[in-house]
Amino acid sequence: MTRLRRRRLAMLLGMTLGGATLAGCPGSDPGDAATDGAEAEGDGADVEAEVAPDGTTDGAEADATEVDDAPGEETTRRPMGAPCTEASECEGRFCIDESLDPSFVDGYCSALFCDPDYPGSCLDDGACFDTEIYPPLCAALCDDDTDCRGPDYVCVGTCIPDDFTAPLARPGVLTGAEPGPAAFVAAADDERMMRHVRVLAGETPWDSPGGPVRITSRAVGHPDRLRAADYLEAELAALGWTVERRAFADVVNLAAEWAGTAPALAPVLVTAHWDSIATRTTGWDAARDPAPGAVDNASGVAVALEVAAILADPATAAPPRTVRIVLFDAEEIGLRGSAAYVVELAASGESIGCVMNADMIGWETPPTAGRFWYAFSDDSRAWAALGVEAIDLFVPEARPITTDFGDAGRSDSSSFWEAGRCAVGLSSWPREATNHTVNDTPAAFEPIFATNARAALAVVAAWAYAAEDP
Repeated sequence: MTRLRRRRLAMLLGMTLGGATLAGCPGSDPGDAATDGAEAEGDGADVEAEVAPDGTTDGAEADATEVDDAPGEETTRRPMGAPCTEASECEGRFCIDESLDPSFVDGYCSALFCDPDYPGSCLDDGACFDTEIYPPLCAALCDDDTDCRGPDYVCVGTCIPDDFTAPLARPGVLTGAEPGPAAFVAAADDERMMRHVRVLAGETPWDSPGGPVRITSRAVGHPDRLRAADYLEAELAALGWTVERRAFADVVNLAAEWAGTAPALAPVLVTAHWDSIATRTTGWDAARDPAPGAVDNASGVAVALEVAAILADPATAAPPRTVRIVLFDAEEIGLRGSAAYVVELAASGESIGCVMNADMIGWETPPTAGRFWYAFSDDSRAWAALGVEAIDLFVPEARPITTDFGDAGRSDSSSFWEAGRCAVGLSSWPREATNHTVNDTPAAFEPIFATNARAALAVVAAWAYAAEDP
């Protein structure tokens, strides 16, 4: 997935650090920044120890550690997350400053290019944080915002700049007693969703009209992939949905619609990408090898199919708004399916309410364990606020991290954002080591999937039962 900001910061770091190996990263001793015999130069990258004064932030005294610098000398160095102006102040780590990224106000003691899968990357006082917005870096551990320095940082398990998150003022239009959304969320069936995951990931054969078949991959170029499209179409049709298959080149999107009771209201969309990939497995061949893609993104597809099942249930009160399910192809190779769909929308001149896109919601990973990202654009703020209010009320155990950072949650929701359309993206991050490998199987799922799925359902329900636009 493309990360413009990540590339910019990586480029700046490359210019700043030269050949330096940063502290706390695999291949270097913890707390020691090696430079392959050469001194790193430029913009706070000097790793030679210098005496630095105690640092304070917003009136609070930063913790400090006394370490030996040279015989007969002592220097005060600051721990993970402390303010800094140069690397020598940071226990031999690295100082991220505004010249590298304007989000890190007043400097931030860290270590860059750590490995989320390497427990020792960030020593004992930090965790490797990677949103793919910037390169993986070590951030200070925290339990809540009070553990972070000042108002410019927020806690998501680690302390990060607050411009990566955005508070959403709840509109106060829901009470939690609304029968439509409440019943919609309560109707969620975990086993039904996991059945879809097991079939799409190849663990369970699909009893197709031609006999049992197994879907070993949904990657573009693999012979099994159209079996997945057939399965999805068959499941929706069996529920009474009319499905349209929109094929172009080697991409296949599936769209289905459930009419609301007030057709004049703009429809809401439930989207997820159904393709998979396993490029992080050495030697993987798209045309030959498995790509189960259980979490990425059979998890999101399962939520879309659950919306279909709930709406098709006669016990479900018909919502005012039409609900459209769109399952995108080729997200993994450049958001091609959603980009094509947005072009079709523009050509048709159709108005939509908002899009709820679910991508990778089946795991939880430190430092954001127990939480998920809820990303929106400025154009989506009002709809996003209604959705997160529904999460608060109908899935109180869910813990969204709201963010309006433009490069966050870059999945199919981005295609809508870039076109000025309303969309919200739900995703788990950082990704597990199994992501984009042949090991992304149903075994990778964690209990948080049930919570995340219900959060997505709450958003859809709040929108579908809204008699007017937020």
